[in-house]
Amino acid sequence: MRNIQSAAKAPSQTPRAARATYFLMAVLAGGCFASAAGAQALDTSQLPHAAGAKQIYASAPTTIYAVPDPVAQTAEETDKALAADGWRQYLPPNAEQIKNADQQILTFKKGPQALTALITVPPGGAKTANVNYVALALANDLPFPPDASDIAYSPDTPYLSCVSAQPIEAMLDFFRNGLGALGWSPAPMAEGAKPAAAGAKAAHAYFVRADHLPLLLVVQRGDDGKSKVELKSVPAELLAAESLPAKPAPAAAEIEKPKAPADDAGDALFKQAQQMQDEAIAQALAAAKAPAAPAPSSPVAALAALAGSNASIPLPETAEDVDFDGAEGKLEFNSASNVKSVAAFFRAAMKPLGWKEQPSVIDKPNMVQLDFAKAGKDISLTIMQMGKQTSVTGSGEGLVNGAATPGSEAAAAPAAPAELESEDSGGFPVPRSHTASGNEQTPFRHGLTADVPADMAAVLAFYRRELGKLGWKELTEGAILKPDQAVLAFSTPDGPALLKLVHRDDDTSISLVVRDHDKAAKAGMLPKPGQVRLMLGNVTGGEAILTINKQTIKVAAGVGAKGPDGPKLDLPPGKYKIAFKVAGQPANADEVEVGADETWGVMVGPGGLLPLQVY
Repeated sequence: MRNIQSAAKAPSQTPRAARATYFLMAVLAGGCFASAAGAQALDTSQLPHAAGAKQIYASAPTTIYAVPDPVAQTAEETDKALAADGWRQYLPPNAEQIKNADQQILTFKKGPQALTALITVPPGGAKTANVNYVALALANDLPFPPDASDIAYSPDTPYLSCVSAQPIEAMLDFFRNGLGALGWSPAPMAEGAKPAAAGAKAAHAYFVRADHLPLLLVVQRGDDGKSKVELKSVPAELLAAESLPAKPAPAAAEIEKPKAPADDAGDALFKQAQQMQDEAIAQALAAAKAPAAPAPSSPVAALAALAGSNASIPLPETAEDVDFDGAEGKLEFNSASNVKSVAAFFRAAMKPLGWKEQPSVIDKPNMVQLDFAKAGKDISLTIMQMGKQTSVTGSGEGLVNGAATPGSEAAAAPAAPAELESEDSGGFPVPRSHTASGNEQTPFRHGLTADVPADMAAVLAFYRRELGKLGWKELTEGAILKPDQAVLAFSTPDGPALLKLVHRDDDTSISLVVRDHDKAAKAGMLPKPGQVRLMLGNVTGGEAILTINKQTIKVAAGVGAKGPDGPKLDLPPGKYKIAFKVAGQPANADEVEVGADETWGVMVGPGGLLPLQVY
């Protein structure tokens, strides 16, 4: 079976494509589609509107209305209207609100419900705005303090940070009550559940819930009289290492574990993950009880950097069993040095690279948690004594390859990419040194594919320069920039465009596609927002019967051969098996993978299934 990859996974955000970008809102809101029931409980047609709104379309999951004001003013009015109804605006972690004259995206939460408002310039309406409400479901609900500001929230992780004027004790009480109402219970702690004394500057507490990783709450009081709050999911062993020693430590088998999923297909994977968690918990509990933790007076050794490491940050010279995943931003290693020495190494090594250490309340002889931030990215390191060794685990966007590089600034600075010469290919610029190229053309999209024997930086610089000359505007939302992959969206005079670059061996592959949204809309080719549309046809001499997503559809002979007059099917994006049977021929099946806001023609022919992306 063929696997037909989608040619446009990343969304474009031109105002002319406003109604085709609902799926982007869910991504920016933190990937909230884990539970559709929560989103359906919210009726967006009943939400407050900005003044002067004229309804275009209304339903429970999504509502669209027009406002006779510019985008920026409409965004402010929408925020005020929703705030008056109890909705709290938030941003995903490490994100900034992007404001421009053509588009704004706002995310809100009220109790267990979430909402995204996409505010765009409608076609031909430069001084007006369209507001699209979309209901979202929350994978993990977390309570927002009543006076919270600077709210960053991710329902999937889960994660919450904010600033409050309330004192530390009030914040601890708020979260004990708020999380308690959501099924979380405070975990017994040796210290830190409450401030040690009046006027304490920091406190932390853990919360547990069946089938969930523990939550760590950290509250820090600043000199400005405000409390900085961070609530995040942490590994179970972190809590185990801080468990009260007054009670006998439970065996790993006695710790409450999530129930296995009902489906047989996931049993093996679940059992394997559960066994790994059991081993980690047992190891951490043993370490918490062991008297081998170094005394506070243990000497702090000055450690040099490990030579030849492929990690994106410096590692101490005593690092062993290094496991670094640059794609996922994960790091693990062991060290014979004590906890304090390893922590001192990272504090000294990260500062010259521009990483700023964030305050942490976990700084003990047998365990230290370090948090660093730089340019909107973060790195979290947990350094913990495990018997005679020190175990280090790290995670964060800053660990993704290319985010940080050990060594001097001179070594870290990349060489300027060589400038590539340009030539035309089907109306698109392509590097003159390309070894292969081709063009695609449908009534609603046209594009270029090519291979160039050049590195990623040179090709990326080439297209930013050449597309800028054509008046294309690069959009920052949804951009992906990695050492071996780049995805950039553009707004163009003809419609939304997407550039994809993939570097393998010594070549960079290029895919550049422009879609004509207005033509597709007039022709009725656009899918439902956030979905993919399949347009079915049959060029064989007999009736074809197709089964897609548990739906059976009959397509008469010749239907769709001369135009899009066949059955249409809107589905969620994903991978689908399509079974088909033509009279007088054996049954067959094929598989397609399609992305949101795409339209595909799926034709049954003498040689089998013929899929083609038409928008």
